[in-house]
Amino acid sequence: MKEAQAVRVLRALADERRFRMVQTIAAAGELSCGELGAHFDLAQPTVSHHLKILVDAGVLRTRRAGKHHYVSVDTKVLKALKARF
Repeated sequence: MKEAQAVRVLRALADERRFRMVQTIAAAGELSCGELGAHFDLAQPTVSHHLKILVDAGVLRTRRAGKHHYVSVDTKVLKALKARF
């Protein structure tokens, strides 16, 4: 993992709400955006905003099934980050 990507991942995880979202998704394995939103007292656009930051940083992967989007943690990225330290 290059330094720039490591910084992007760390910045994404620095926000407490995003960090908790990643923990929640990791515990479940995979969640739809709606299921994730039910775990947090946040408006849907706010949840989407945080998910976009995490996806753009490479922390989360998405897949689409019909009208639903599902997110899961990209463990390869987190393992690569851990290896830097």
